[in-house]
Amino acid sequence: MTEYKNNSELLGLLLRWWKQLVAIAVIALILSAIFSSPFILTPKFKSFAVLYPANIIPMGTETPTEQMLQVLESDQIRDSVAAQFNLYNHYGIDSEAAAANTAFIREYQDNVVFKKTEYESVVIEVLDTDPEQAKDMVNSIIFYFNRKERFLQKEKAMELVKILNEQVSRKKFEMDSMEVVLTDIRKNYGILDYGLQTEYATERYLEVVSTPSLKANTKEIEPLLEALKEKGGEFLSLSEHLWRVRGGYNNLKEQMEAAVRDVEKDLTYCSIISNPVIADKKASPIRWLIVLVSVMATLLLSILFLGIVENLRVPSES
Repeated sequence: MTEYKNNSELLGLLLRWWKQLVAIAVIALILSAIFSSPFILTPKFKSFAVLYPANIIPMGTETPTEQMLQVLESDQIRDSVAAQFNLYNHYGIDSEAAAANTAFIREYQDNVVFKKTEYESVVIEVLDTDPEQAKDMVNSIIFYFNRKERFLQKEKAMELVKILNEQVSRKKFEMDSMEVVLTDIRKNYGILDYGLQTEYATERYLEVVSTPSLKANTKEIEPLLEALKEKGGEFLSLSEHLWRVRGGYNNLKEQMEAAVRDVEKDLTYCSIISNPVIADKKASPIRWLIVLVSVMATLLLSILFLGIVENLRVPSES
């Protein structure tokens, strides 16, 4: 019953004041149309590109898409774009003002947006009063993203090259040290191949000992036997260890060469799915929406005002 009464009162209010409400709506329509016109609100055009990350080595637990977003939002890319397009002047910001940087960042974030899609791609959207500049800014952001990502990847690869280079140097020093010892044994003790010489010396010694007529020749084989006895074990141990160290050295060198290739290679770090184009229609402001909201809001406020006025008038008349 109360709801019916309220509806009746609202209907009565509208019927009593409909001429005034129509006039207010017309005035609101005209004013909102004027204030949303290009003379007051400068039209902005939107250009966008859709990208997928490519060749990106994730840092930490971030996905390649999340890393792409972080890099796109970096101050280096923002400053590079600002310098290329003179955005401080373009946005009407005095670069010498106290809060110029804050004002510029706010304006930049309003006009340049990066979004992650449900398909793990990234959308770059740029709004600008010049449709061609909007497109050029998208292309520049992609260019500076590739440059920044290339720098990050090379920096990471250079760190790996430095570490591997130190390990290769240590392995090389270890190999050279063992080679010096082995060369000394070869030179001073005549041990060249422990296995073959041990087999030869053993066979020769047994042959001489078992043959009475050759016993006088034992002195020929004794120096080699003594050398093998004194340095053979050391020679064998060093040779086997050198073989293992040389294998490790070769593996490290291959890794270092791969890291150097990573430093020297010149890659792009995104695949462009949708290229930016010059917009042929403004994206903002949406005049019909501004006019509609303005008229509806004005009418609502007017009805509330008239309702309050009538409620105040009734007690005074009674």
